[in-house]
Parts: sequence; structure tokens; C-alpha cells
Amino acid sequence: MKRLIQAAMLIAFLFDTGMAGELSKKFNWWGTIAFRQRHEIYKEYVDISAQDTIKWGTLRTTDNNSKTRLGYKFGFTLDINEYVTAAVTLRSGVGKVMWQDINNENTSGLSPGLQEAYIHWQPPYAETFLGRMPQEGNAMWDLYASSNNIRDPVRQDNPTDGVFNDKMGFLNGVKLLVPVGPVTLRGVYHTDYVGGDRREYASSSASAERSQMDSYTRLGGFSLDIYELFKIINRPISDELNWSLDFDYGKPRRTRDVRDPTPDSTYAEEKLYGAALNIGIHPSSRIIGVDYQFSYGFNSREGIYKSDFYDNKITCELIGFRVTLRYQNNLQEITEGIYTGHKAKRTATHIYLNKEMWGLDIQPRYIRFVNKIAGNKSTTNDRYELTTTITF
Repeated sequence: MKRLIQAAMLIAFLFDTGMAGELSKKFNWWGTIAFRQRHEIYKEYVDISAQDTIKWGTLRTTDNNSKTRLGYKFGFTLDINEYVTAAVTLRSGVGKVMWQDINNENTSGLSPGLQEAYIHWQPPYAETFLGRMPQEGNAMWDLYASSNNIRDPVRQDNPTDGVFNDKMGFLNGVKLLVPVGPVTLRGVYHTDYVGGDRREYASSSASAERSQMDSYTRLGGFSLDIYELFKIINRPISDELNWSLDFDYGKPRRTRDVRDPTPDSTYAEEKLYGAALNIGIHPSSRIIGVDYQFSYGFNSREGIYKSDFYDNKITCELIGFRVTLRYQNNLQEITEGIYTGHKAKRTATHIYLNKEMWGLDIQPRYIRFVNKIAGNKSTTNDRYELTTTITF
């Protein structure tokens, strides 16, 4: 009670001095709350290696389930001065995906967790993010985040399972953006963990000791505004066309806890890169608009696997309705051990319809997942959803 009285006195003092009015001009808060009703039909087909007397592709089981789910995200930004902004974002689904089942027996997934907390520094000629910052970009980030931040073993290796914003996407580290005409150069330094320590012995044969050594990734990339480039070289191009190219190349280095017996957490060599082409057509009449994105990501981890990920998405807007079609294809090949050469092919077909009515965004969705593990397993998952979202 004493603290509440002190807080009330502080607020009264701020309003009396006019400081609260100044603070409100610099403080912006926002949020998103959504309910989702889902029905899934999951089918598993026969494993030929285990049941070689049954024809490959014969349906083995069919599971149906219905779920009511909740997802939310809220945060704030505070303008410190004309160059510096601080931001914090909280959301449901800590360590997993944002959407959680409404279940009286277990509501732990609905507790708010920290997704982002960073400083945005924007002096002349540059832009810098420091801290736990937003993760944005091409399909490489979908591929990278699927195993980097998701702790659900069913979903963690599958970049097609869920829309990008559904995952706990963030970067710990620093991102630098430098605009040079139509090109924006960027560099990213990312660590898997925000803490860790290591001790090495200089004059001893004893092995190094570490409790949780940081794994880190250095990335360089650029974004090219092709529309602005055409203007610079005096080539005619329609004002209704937006056209951009995005590319990233990374050099990850991963270590592991010496007490962790899992050898898969150490990689001698890793490659990571991706690109995206974005084309938008927005007529001045605003009757219809079209956005298309083709994106690609690649990640190989020596002694573990190599993975290619293709993502095609087209969005059309017509008299207040928005339709999104998306097709994702991920091919992962095991490169070590008894499963060397085995391939996992994961595809997802998304169809979304959006309509905003009286402040409520209504989105019917259909997603079909097909997973094929060469010579072992084949599954399909048809997902029907209705999502209603309020943004403030």
C-alpha cells in the first residue's frame, strides 16, 4: 500500500509540473490480442520399412482435434531524444510459438515473456539496433529461427510450421544499417545466448571449462531499392511499381556446454545465406494492389544436415479484402551417421482471407502441411482456422 501511495504522489507531481504531458508525447504503447479457433485433420501413412507387407502409402491413422487458442503481444517505445528510442515487446508463448491453447489445467504458456528489449540509435547517415532486437528479413531467418529459438521438438526443425510471426523470432546482439543511395548495407552480430563464460588454461593440458559459452553468428547483407536505382540512372519506371532485392550471408560459430553429452550442438563448419525479391504493384486508383515475394534460405551444418528453404507468397487487395497465397518448400538432407542421405521434404500451402470490420480483423485460414521422410514416414496435416484480431 505504501508503494501505491508513493506512485500516486509521483504521478500527481508529474501532472502538476507538466512533465507527464511531455512524457506522453514521447511514450507510445501498442498491443495485439487474437483468438483462434482451429480444427486439424492429421493423417499418418504406413512406414514401409516397418510394415513391408503393406503397400507404401496406405493410410495408417487419422487424428482429429479442435482447439481454441489465444495469442497476444504488447509493448512500448520511448523517444529518449531525437536520435535514441528504447523499445520493449512482451508476448505469450515463451520459448515456443505465440498461440497457446486455452486450457484450465495448464496456462503457463499464456504467461507474458520478453520477446524484444532494445535501443534504436539513429544518428545521421546510419541506424543501429542494440539488445534483443526485431528479427526481420528473408527466408534465411525462418530457417535459422526454426531451430535457434523454438524449444518444441516437434516444430523446431520445420520452418514451414507456422507463420513467421508465430515463432519466437529475435536477435541478441547488434545490427548496423548504412544507407548508400538506393542500397542499404547491413551487418549483424548475433549470439544465441545473452550470457556465458569460459576459462582456458594457458600452461596446462586441461580442457577448457565453460558453463554456457555464447554461440555467435556474423552476417553481412544489403537491401536494394530497384525503383530508386532506376530513377538514379534515368530509366523510366512506373510510380505504381515497388521493387526491391534483399540478401544476407552469415558465418556462424557454435560451441556447446561441455556437460552436454549431445554432440549435435557442435559444428565444425556452418553456412548460412538467403535472398528475397519483392515486387509490389499499387495503382493510384487503390482498387486493387498486388505484392509478390520470392525468398530463399540455405543452412548447412557439417556432420548434421544441409537444408534448403523456398518461400513464395502473393498478396492481393481488392475493395477492402486481402487474399494471401503462400507455398513453402523445405528440403533437409542428413549428412552424417546411419541416416546419411535420408531426406525430409516439408511443404506448406497457405490460403488466408482478411477483412477488417468495425475495428476487428477477421481472418479465415487454411494450411496444408505435407511431410515426407524418405523411406520412413509420410504425414499430412489439414488445418482450418478462424482468427479474430484486435490491434490497439
